[in-house]
Amino acid sequence: MATDEAVPTLEMPPASQAIELNDRLPTIDASDIEPHFRAVAARAGERRGIRLERIYWEGLRRISTESGMTTADIVQRAATQVPESANLASLLRVISFKWALRRLTQLEEKTSLNNLNAIVQASPAPTIVMTRERKILLFNEPFLSMLRNRFSLGEVQQLARGLKFLIDTHVDEALDTFERNQGTIIKTSFTVSLNLQSMRGKINIAPAPSHEKSMLIGYVSGF
Repeated sequence: MATDEAVPTLEMPPASQAIELNDRLPTIDASDIEPHFRAVAARAGERRGIRLERIYWEGLRRISTESGMTTADIVQRAATQVPESANLASLLRVISFKWALRRLTQLEEKTSLNNLNAIVQASPAPTIVMTRERKILLFNEPFLSMLRNRFSLGEVQQLARGLKFLIDTHVDEALDTFERNQGTIIKTSFTVSLNLQSMRGKINIAPAPSHEKSMLIGYVSGF
């Protein structure tokens, strides 16, 4: 039976943690940088020929879907704002990119480590967040109470000494499963051991809602 072991640092997590960023650049091919020409007709019948890279047309399409405006409406509104020193295509690129940055900022705010910690602390069940490196990054008070009651220890420092947490599923395999099948959960078992004492239990794991790095969130369902 495959197991992954986590060595917890049993201190209540701070409000913020260092962010690990993936700095790899995306792969770019020739079609991504080649401008594509489109003739866009406004409601009044005026037609404009616009050349934009494919990614900016995709950005305008998403803006159109979100706002309920047509691409032609967006182009027409941008045309009324274009300064004398710029051109319409440049302004449309800026509009598309600023919209993408705004959406990214909103997503990062919703999936920050602070918000993930709030989800963990709000859970009535013993809950943990485990990193790909098999470290317990976040946990809540019910998780601590479960350990205290099982091992009859009061101090967090006592619990941390020699405590091992193992799940019966490899973390990497679980994360790969979630990437292939979004919206799924994995029901598995865990073992907590301290010195010569141990306990078994059931845990439901899912991808942690965080943009900072790939992690698992686990909810203890029985022991």
